[in-house]
Amino acid sequence: METWNAGIVSLLYKPLGGPMLIRLLRLQPGQPGDDLNAELIPTSIEEAEGQYEATSYTWGSPADPRRMTCNGLNVIIQKNAFHMLNDLRRTDQTRTVWIDAICIDQSNIEERASLVAIMHHIYRRAKRVVIWLGNPDDYGVLSMTYAAGLDVAKLLGESKDIGENATRDWEIYTHKSYFFEPEEGTEPNQHQALGIALVKFINRPWFNRVWVQQEAALCRETRVICGDQEVGWDNIFALAWMLLPRSIGLYPDYISEDLNRTLNNISAVENIQRRRRRLFGDLYQTRGDLIFQPLISRLVNSCRFGATDPRDKLYSLQYFTEDADMWFDIDYGVPWQILYADVARRFLERGILGFLKNAGRVRQKPDSLLPSWAPDFRDGNWGSNVMVEHPSWVPGGPKTDTAYDTPGKAAGSVHNLPKRHRKRLNLPNELKDFKGSSKALLQSYASFKSTMSDEIVYLADVLDDPFDIEATLRILGNDLDYIGKLGSQTYLNNETLAAAYKLTLILSSNHEQAIVDSQYAENNWDEWIQWMKDTLRGRETMPVWEYSMEASGALQSFRFAITRHGYFCLVPRDTRVHDVVSIFVGYQTGVVIRRWQPPSAQMGGGKAHDGSSKGAAAAEYFELIGDAYIHGMMANEARCIIDEFNCKRNPTQSQLQAVMRASDSGHGESWRTLGLPGGYSRILETLGEHLVNLV
Repeated sequence: METWNAGIVSLLYKPLGGPMLIRLLRLQPGQPGDDLNAELIPTSIEEAEGQYEATSYTWGSPADPRRMTCNGLNVIIQKNAFHMLNDLRRTDQTRTVWIDAICIDQSNIEERASLVAIMHHIYRRAKRVVIWLGNPDDYGVLSMTYAAGLDVAKLLGESKDIGENATRDWEIYTHKSYFFEPEEGTEPNQHQALGIALVKFINRPWFNRVWVQQEAALCRETRVICGDQEVGWDNIFALAWMLLPRSIGLYPDYISEDLNRTLNNISAVENIQRRRRRLFGDLYQTRGDLIFQPLISRLVNSCRFGATDPRDKLYSLQYFTEDADMWFDIDYGVPWQILYADVARRFLERGILGFLKNAGRVRQKPDSLLPSWAPDFRDGNWGSNVMVEHPSWVPGGPKTDTAYDTPGKAAGSVHNLPKRHRKRLNLPNELKDFKGSSKALLQSYASFKSTMSDEIVYLADVLDDPFDIEATLRILGNDLDYIGKLGSQTYLNNETLAAAYKLTLILSSNHEQAIVDSQYAENNWDEWIQWMKDTLRGRETMPVWEYSMEASGALQSFRFAITRHGYFCLVPRDTRVHDVVSIFVGYQTGVVIRRWQPPSAQMGGGKAHDGSSKGAAAAEYFELIGDAYIHGMMANEARCIIDEFNCKRNPTQSQLQAVMRASDSGHGESWRTLGLPGGYSRILETLGEHLVNLV
C-alpha cells in the first residue's frame, strides 16, 4: 500500500516541517455514486483544535483498492477508506476529517513515526471522533437498532464501579444484565435471531484493532456509524455489556462464533469505557483521573488485538503508559522482530518478566525467527495456550511490573550465541537490509535466574474434541490408574495423590477464582463425573467443577504431567516427555523448557541427548515452550526452602548430606518454621539457584 501512489507522493505531500503539524482532509459535497473529491490542508493541531472529525476504522485487505481525487491528483486508497469517506460525505457542504491512510504520507517512515507519537493529541483535540464499523448487513441493522433502544443509563450504572475492587467486580458481574438470560415472555425465535446478530456484530474487525483502544477513548463526543445508522459510543458499550457473560461459561449452542474472539472484543470495549470514565468523570459520575500503567501491564490487553503493522502493538500504547519511553522509540525503520526482542531484553535486564506470557514456542508461529524467549505480540488468540494466573501466584517470588520499583534489579541477561552455535535463519529482505546492532538479538540467548528444575517423566493424553466425553473419561481414568500405582500415595504437601491430581487440573481455583483445597475436590469431583456420564446433561445443570475445568484449559490446551521427583503439573499440550519444568525468579507461573542442540551438534559435531539425563544439568541451552502450573509450588516455596536449607543446584554428596541432615528426613524443626510439611524433603535435589539459557 505504501507504494500505491509512489509517482505522485512529492506532489501530494509537502514536508510537515515541525512538531504538532498535521494535514486534514476536506471532503467536497457530492451525491451517492459521485466520484470522491477532496483536498489536503496542512495545519497545526493548535489551529485545528475542535474544527475536524477524527476517523476510526479498519484498513482491511489491500485487495481491490479504489480511486479518488485529492488536490487534483488521482489517488489510490484502500476499499474500506473509500467506503467510509463515501458514507461521511455530505450532499450539501464540505466535511473536514482526519484519516490516517491519507493524511499521513505512508511511504515516509519518519513522518509516520512523528505523527504516531502525537496521535493522542489528534484524537483528543478533535471536535468529534467518528467510528466506522464497516458496510451494513442484516446483522448490523438489527444490532444498531437494538443498541439505540437500550436503557443506557441503567447499564452504565451497573458497570461504573468495575475495576475498583476485585471482590466487588465479581458481585457486579454475577448480578449484571445479560442478553442470554431474557425476561419471561420473550419470543424465543426472535431472541435467538437477535442474539446471533449481536455476536456477529461485536465480532466485526473494528473491535479487534489495537489502535481503537486510543481512538475511541480520547474524545468526549464519539459517534458510531454503520451504514445510515448512527448511535453514541455509550450505546455500543451497553450492547457489549449485555453480551458479557455473568461468569465463566459459554454462550448458547446456537452461537457458532469463536468464543475467544467474542470475549476479546467485549474486553476491548470494556477497556475503552474504563478509560473514558477516567477521562470524562463528569459524563459518567466517576473520578476524572486517567491512570497510567506500566507498559508490561498494558501489553496483557494489547497483544489480544489486531494491527496491520506488528510494531503498532507497542507503539499504540505510548500515550496510556507511564514508562513507554524507557522501552522503545517509535521507529518504523526497525523490523518488528528486532523491536519485540529488544523490548524483551530491556525488560529482562530490569527484572520484569511479564513478557514471557507472550513468548515460547506455543505462542510463536512455527516459522518464527524470534528466539524462544522473545515475545510474539502478533498473536491475537489470547485464549489459546495461555494460562491465566491467579493473583496470589508467586512461584518465583514477588514480580516486578515497572523499572521504577526496583532499579537495577536484573532477572537475567542476553548474550550473543557462539558462532559455532548460531542458527541458520532465512531472513526476509527487511531483516537482511537492517544494519542496526540489535539485529544480533536474533542469534542470542537469554540467561534466566531459576530456583527449581525437574524433568517430566509422565504426560497425560489430550483431547482433540472437547465434547468427546468418552475420551475425557478415558484420559482421567488412565491418569488416576497411573497415579494409583505410584509408591507413595501422599503428595509433597500432604494431600492424597488423587486430590493433588484433581486440584492440578483446575489450578486449585474454583468457579469464583478462589484458591481451594482437597475438601473442594472431595465435595465436587464425583458430581462432575456423574454429570458427564449423563446423556441428558446440559449447561443448566452444569456443576461448578466444569466451570473450573473450562477456565483452566485442562485436557485441551494443557495436559497433566508428573516430573522425576514427583511434581504434579499442568503444562502446554505440545510438551514432551523429557522436557523440563522450571521456576524463574520473578515470574508468576512455572515454565516448560526443552533441551536445544545447536546446528553443530545436530550435524554430528556434538553429542546428542539420549533422553537419560536428569533435570536441566546436562544441557547448555534450552528453548522456552510455555507456562506451567506446579502444584504445591506456586507460593514461593522454592525460595523459602532454598534459603532455609541452603540448597545448591547439582549438590556434591557432602552438600546433599548436609541439607538432608538439616531437613531430618522431613521431621526437622525447620519445616515447622517454614509452615510446610516434611514431604517437601523429597524435592530438595531439584532446588537451588542456577541459570537457564534460552535460545
